[in-house]
Amino acid sequence: MGGKYKCVILYHLLIDGTLRFSELSRLMPQATAKMLTQQLRDLEHDGLILRKVYPVVPPKTEYSLTKRG
Repeated sequence: MGGKYKCVILYHLLIDGTLRFSELSRLMPQATAKMLTQQLRDLEHDGLILRKVYPVVPPKTEYSLTKRG
């Protein structure tokens, strides 16, 4: 599992539970939005995290660990 922030993302989701993108961004100020988005997509593709999008304005997206994660 490569990626500079993947382990950090998994750690925060394990300790803090479900988090929104903005909360993850605040927890990792050194990560750019583009990098964080790519790392989250990779983790979702690998089946380690679950992404839940709510149909509201502005968009609300939450991330949580799966059983595999």
